[in-house]
Amino acid sequence: MHKLYTLLLLLFSLSINLNGQFNMSLLSQVSYNANLSDIWGWADPDTGVEYAIVGVNNGVSIVSLEDPTNATELFFIPGENSTWRDIKTWGDYAYVTTDQGGTTDGLLVIDMSDLPNDIQYYNWNPVFPALGNDELNTCHNIYIDEFGYIYLSGCNLNSGGIIYLDVNNTPYYPEYAGAGLPIYAHDVYTRDNKTYCSEIYAGELSIYDVTDKSETTLLGFTETPYSFTHNAWLSDDGNAVYTTDELANAPVASYDISDFQDIQLLDEYRPLTSVGADVIPHNVHVWNDFLIISYYTDGGRIVDAANPDNLIEVGNFDTFLGGDGGFSGAWGAYPFLPSGNVLLTDIGNGLYVCGADYIRACYLEGVVTDATTTNPIFNVDIQIASTELNEGSTASNGSYKTGLATAGNYDVTFSHPNYISQTINIDLENGELTELDVQLQPKEAIQGIVVDVTTTTITNSHLSLENNTNGEVITYSSNLSGDIQIFAEPGTYTATVGAWGYRTIQEEVTIEQGVPVQFTLLEGYEDDFTFDFDWTKGGSASTGDFERVVPLESTFMNQSTCLGED
Repeated sequence: MHKLYTLLLLLFSLSINLNGQFNMSLLSQVSYNANLSDIWGWADPDTGVEYAIVGVNNGVSIVSLEDPTNATELFFIPGENSTWRDIKTWGDYAYVTTDQGGTTDGLLVIDMSDLPNDIQYYNWNPVFPALGNDELNTCHNIYIDEFGYIYLSGCNLNSGGIIYLDVNNTPYYPEYAGAGLPIYAHDVYTRDNKTYCSEIYAGELSIYDVTDKSETTLLGFTETPYSFTHNAWLSDDGNAVYTTDELANAPVASYDISDFQDIQLLDEYRPLTSVGADVIPHNVHVWNDFLIISYYTDGGRIVDAANPDNLIEVGNFDTFLGGDGGFSGAWGAYPFLPSGNVLLTDIGNGLYVCGADYIRACYLEGVVTDATTTNPIFNVDIQIASTELNEGSTASNGSYKTGLATAGNYDVTFSHPNYISQTINIDLENGELTELDVQLQPKEAIQGIVVDVTTTTITNSHLSLENNTNGEVITYSSNLSGDIQIFAEPGTYTATVGAWGYRTIQEEVTIEQGVPVQFTLLEGYEDDFTFDFDWTKGGSASTGDFERVVPLESTFMNQSTCLGED
């Protein structure tokens, strides 16, 4: 079954790469008889051989990637059953946390210096007097900074707040170095003695100064978009941070943190193939200004973050062929191997070793203004005509930021209900910013009126115009005087017109700037529910409000009064 699944994934990988829009491909896969959790990698500093360190529900797997097209498990370290294992490395050592009620694994310490021949390991369960008399049994997450300090979070001690350990001098035997605030930390990232703490239950990303491990100082914080902050990772230049909220439809968000006291949201990324489909982001990592994201049922995603305010997907590999949503699929993604290969752990389907050809996106940015007033136009839709999904719209100041993964010549259409759409042909290049400012001409209001056979104006009338060219539908209602102000581009439309007490009509109409249009309705009672005629409901039906059906034929005094259909 696993071989068939891998073959299907390989064929899927080849199909999307032939498209030229994506740049991840399957090299090999390792199956397990238990579910997986997180993944980390390690490269032997002497031989250069790369290894995957895989969190499995019943232990830890050490996999050789000497031949990435034939990943091979070398060792398996058994452990207590747990859904959650997290892994980091320092020098020749790996450290693994386990988080499950009742486990006593503590911190697993692995000496990998003799790979591929052998490994040594033990479970460390210390008692820290400063944190009470309980021993360390479980932790949810671990991070190790550039100075050799371990940051444990979500442990059974310190109310889940951070615990600091020093492994710089004695990596096989960690030393207690202090503790942070007793606030549950789900995930941490630390650089330059600043810790970016995902306080999931507070719904906040908090930034702390941890220079003095005996005195943690809060520098700033921000609420994340869905208030369920799962993890965070810093940009290469340290000016931006990226977060995930582990909830359905939540984004990966980017923030400007140049001022810790005034953190600004820059952009939000969601896979455009599954917007609104309840897909959940899990973890985000940053490598060379690319985001590598494990996105559960959407697999692994690569997003160009060279411009943190314009996040554009440039690659993906979906490890999960089932439906959208839920906690299945890609748990972890590791992008830091010297080879550039990406490691993905799929909860139910094993370890995937993927090749990745990182490419910069093609960036398109500019400002859209009113051609008459020069005022910025809010909520202009920007669509690049491509088989590659894309989206863009203007902010309140008229600015927009969008782009694609694939270079080429494209038509770009700018549209807004109150303006005449404009299409411009442009060339887009990978890694280059194309600036395109656009002025849109406002649509002139066309006078519309609905009358009866005596040419008396009908108030509370409704008009729906369907563009015969692109199928766009715009609906209008009359004002108190019965006039309808129509903002539609010149062209041919199918008009549907109705009002309560009159028969609804449908006819073709030509819209021309400056030329009024008039529609005539016949009296009668008809409602096909194209428009809302302000019905009120009552009664005691047990199910539903109404059902729309073709009525049965009925007669009165031998005359057909209502003709049904077969």
